[in-house]
Amino acid sequence: MGLFTRQIDVQLRMRTLNLYSLLLWFIQPIVFSAVGMILSNAAGNPAPDLVYTVIGGGIMGMWSGLVFTSTYDIRSDRREGTLEIIVGSPTSLRKIEAIRTFANVAAGSISLIAAFLVAVLIYKFPLSQADLLSAVISLLVILFGLWCMGVFLANLMVWSRLSTSIVEFIEMPVALLAGFMYPIRILPAWMQEISSVFPIRWGLETLRTAIQGPALNQETLIKWAISIGISLIIYLLSRLLDRKVHDLIRVSGELSSI
Repeated sequence: MGLFTRQIDVQLRMRTLNLYSLLLWFIQPIVFSAVGMILSNAAGNPAPDLVYTVIGGGIMGMWSGLVFTSTYDIRSDRREGTLEIIVGSPTSLRKIEAIRTFANVAAGSISLIAAFLVAVLIYKFPLSQADLLSAVISLLVILFGLWCMGVFLANLMVWSRLSTSIVEFIEMPVALLAGFMYPIRILPAWMQEISSVFPIRWGLETLRTAIQGPALNQETLIKWAISIGISLIIYLLSRLLDRKVHDLIRVSGELSSI
């Protein structure tokens, strides 16, 4: 717990003092929500769908913040020469990355909280019909999925310098495939099949259903199970990457030899 609290404190200080992180968590969700409302009005809808515009913009802010904070942490460690110290310390790299990613996910959830407040206080979005219990569980499922994906990305960055070029191109494709700001059913069938590998997609579907009304049924339970199952698979892959990193260090004597 001592390591956990100290690492969380350092991580939150770094995030709140970083202008780029604040732009990802606040400015970008506002821009995406505004564009969604403009397009909705242009399509002839008298009132925008707040679930897919305001709430979707908040989820977009969480995802963008996670992608870049979890990966840029490793870049900073490599640039400042602290990555070798972290890997060589008694505390495993996997544990440190898990705590860092937890802090990033917790900080990024500010985007979603702000989106809910905007929906309720400004747009008077009614929550009387919402299934709050299912909504909270769905949100926890989404956060768990984001955490697992963040840990995987962080370990991928340690494993190879070449992974940097991959991370730059996954922010928007994942957002499009997971249906952050529109129903997943409007995508072509083959794209829906691809999107099924992202745990966030299943949590988002149940969250939107819960906000619109009662959602605690067999279909919701299945989607929660799918999301958690995929998240655990991603976490196990990150464990394999962590083992690969240490094997490479023992052979080559250096980090990021690929």
